[in-house]
Amino acid sequence: MRALVVMLAGFAAFVLASQAIAADAVPSDWVEVAAGPMFTVRAPAGTTFERIRTGDAFAGAFHGPGFDLPVEFGYHRDVVKLPDGTKNASETKLVVDEKPGTIVKASTADPAHAFFVGLWVPDVEKDLLGPLSLVITGAVAKAEDQATVERIYRTVKFGYKN
Repeated sequence: MRALVVMLAGFAAFVLASQAIAADAVPSDWVEVAAGPMFTVRAPAGTTFERIRTGDAFAGAFHGPGFDLPVEFGYHRDVVKLPDGTKNASETKLVVDEKPGTIVKASTADPAHAFFVGLWVPDVEKDLLGPLSLVITGAVAKAEDQATVERIYRTVKFGYKN
């Protein structure tokens, strides 16, 4: 009897884990979008990356249906900075392509961009100048768009190697 209970509990855990993995799976119609040679993401079809020239960082923005996500990839990028007037901020720790990171979510006072979501990966690579960090931020209009952006963040794959 005990063996049957253990077997049924194991099967139930397997089924629940499989459903959780399927829920986080990248939709089959998403495409790979490269942020130059630094990293790629999987995102809804039509998403593009625009390179923006700045001082000491690789910068740009992902543009897609319902979102614009500014990107900074460089030395000593600070944690995600919340816009003024945000409420209900929360952090979720995760692993991004084998690197520790944080997703930050909050609500904003701007009804046109009511949901903020940011990603910070503080230690993508280290060299003599220090750690290379990734920061991506964005504010979107709908909760579904916030969920889409969070799912995009979870697909980051780094291509940069010193």
